[in-house]
Amino acid sequence: MTLIPHELYVGEVFFPPMLVDAALGLLAATITARLSNRFRLSRYFYHPPLVLIALTVIYTGLFSIFLIPG
Repeated sequence: MTLIPHELYVGEVFFPPMLVDAALGLLAATITARLSNRFRLSRYFYHPPLVLIALTVIYTGLFSIFLIPG
């Protein structure tokens, strides 16, 4: 018996944990991209929107491993 739920629910609606991980990953990647724009680090990237997608995948993977394992 595990204490970690396989689904997250709000009211009567069930959400898969990967959806929550992806939303948090997108939020974290957006914050990181805005900070890199503010400190002018994005000028070193060849294609900044592709870096945003890559950061989203990395953060989603990290959140799914450490925060809400499914």
